[in-house]
Amino acid sequence: MLKFRVLVVLAAILLQVVLADASIIHGKVFSWETLDPVNGAIVEINTTPIQKKVTENGSYIFESVPPGNYTITAMYISEGVKLYAKENITVISEGKYVLDIILFPEIEFPEFQDIEEIDFTIEEEGFNYYLLIPVLVVAITGVAVYILKTKRKRAVVPEVVLPPRDENQTFESLPDDLKEVVEILIKSDGRMSQKELRRKLGCSEAKISLMISDLERREIVEKVKKGRGNIIFLRDEFLR
Repeated sequence: MLKFRVLVVLAAILLQVVLADASIIHGKVFSWETLDPVNGAIVEINTTPIQKKVTENGSYIFESVPPGNYTITAMYISEGVKLYAKENITVISEGKYVLDIILFPEIEFPEFQDIEEIDFTIEEEGFNYYLLIPVLVVAITGVAVYILKTKRKRAVVPEVVLPPRDENQTFESLPDDLKEVVEILIKSDGRMSQKELRRKLGCSEAKISLMISDLERREIVEKVKKGRGNIIFLRDEFLR
């Protein structure tokens, strides 16, 4: 009888020591779709013995949890769809630990106790490359439309046969449109980009290309390629 009393006292002392170091784990369970609290979800922690709680307004609480590593699982079935979550938590010292849980749909339906851990990270699931197909289709279509529009905007310079060079030509003998080009070049110290010259003349790309080719044939100007454009130089003998 004495030994039994001693054992009871020792057990009570040991229980007090364990409870003194025990902690509380609490939190809320949310739905992944609406992020609303889930009422009636079953939450379980693998303490000894195992504790189970049913959420009220999404809240749960586990008391008297001693230090250690634990796994908390949560489950809720709604309209035949099973929502499930599994979280790990480490209790280091006495205190209150908050762990909120988000329930996700589960494809398979194993027993609640035998469900394997599900990792919802991108690394585990892998990237779905099929999602790139619509993006590639849109990108290719955009490039094709841009190329077609660019081709339509390009001016086509017609091939023409220019008259032979006149050895006795003078500024006064030039056509009026070529005189205008020469006068603009003279005012710009004998040089100007083809783009700027076209802007001053207010003519088309085909027209300016034709006039410059004519002036080159007459050996009045020289055209030098620079980057994506041309620089037009007036020969010294025509500078005034």
